[in-house]
Amino acid sequence: MKAIIYHEFGETDVLKYEEVSNPELGPGEVLIEVKSSSINFVDLRLRSGKSPRPVPLPHVGGVDVAGIVCEKSDDVSNVETGQRVIIMPAVRSERGLEIVGVNLHGGFAEYIKIPSSNVVAIPEGLSFDDAATLPTCYVTAWYAFCERANIGKGETVLVHAAGSGTGSAAIQVAKLFDSFVIATAGSDEKLEKAKEIGADVTINYNSSDLGEELKQVTKEHKINMIFDPVGASVWKENTQYLAPGGKLLLIGVAGGGVTEAAIGPLIMKDLSVLGVTVFNARVEHFEKVAQLADEGTFKPSIHSRFHLSEAAAAQKILEDRQQFGKVILNP
Repeated sequence: MKAIIYHEFGETDVLKYEEVSNPELGPGEVLIEVKSSSINFVDLRLRSGKSPRPVPLPHVGGVDVAGIVCEKSDDVSNVETGQRVIIMPAVRSERGLEIVGVNLHGGFAEYIKIPSSNVVAIPEGLSFDDAATLPTCYVTAWYAFCERANIGKGETVLVHAAGSGTGSAAIQVAKLFDSFVIATAGSDEKLEKAKEIGADVTINYNSSDLGEELKQVTKEHKINMIFDPVGASVWKENTQYLAPGGKLLLIGVAGGGVTEAAIGPLIMKDLSVLGVTVFNARVEHFEKVAQLADEGTFKPSIHSRFHLSEAAAAQKILEDRQQFGKVILNP
């Protein structure tokens, strides 16, 4: 089969479109013919060697995968061949926790194998491309707000990096709860799109002072919750402008993973800092998100589509932060 594989860490030129061995099924596993996969910033960090996660080389990335079950082991009874599925990337076995596209070969390939317990049916009305946007982005946002933060009706929510797949998903999830959403991004074009999917107030952090803008907004709207895929570079603003009792949801570290944290504001304002990873989300979270997408409640934002062989160009779009929403690869 064909796959995008890298034999060393580096820039996008280390990505090679090569023939690799077909996956061999073990007990309890199914073979998925990949129809669509989506790119995440974690794919870029892994490829560049900047991630602390161990990555065996050579490696096939790709965390978010949608496709068709084309083969299954004899002992698999919960999945049928021909079934349309998305993959839950966190695989738990006697070896511990392993992640598809991280320390297991991922979905930037024509086929992928996975335990049958790690597949979720795609509703009939949902396309493969839309389904491939769901795991890392929409499930993360749903899990963050509903499971980790227990969001209530009518809260004020700040969403950083609104142009990212996860940020655009977070806006849509927050609006389900009648939230007042403040969105940040680095271009006016992205912010216009953020408004189209529900953002009430937008802030361009490249053309204005983020702290000053938040100061003005919070005179009327006290921020109850912050959805943050950025990390260190906005830590000060996050803790300064969260209302007493507020919750900071840490999703990622695109803006750095280490900061000098002032602990005082956390104590004096009763702030909660909550880590969020999709790898702890349960099957019911995936099923609920797929249902909402099928109903049209969520409208996945797809920036562009590329053939699998063009993975380097597709990843470059994310590296240059040109996208609003997701970039898709189709074998």
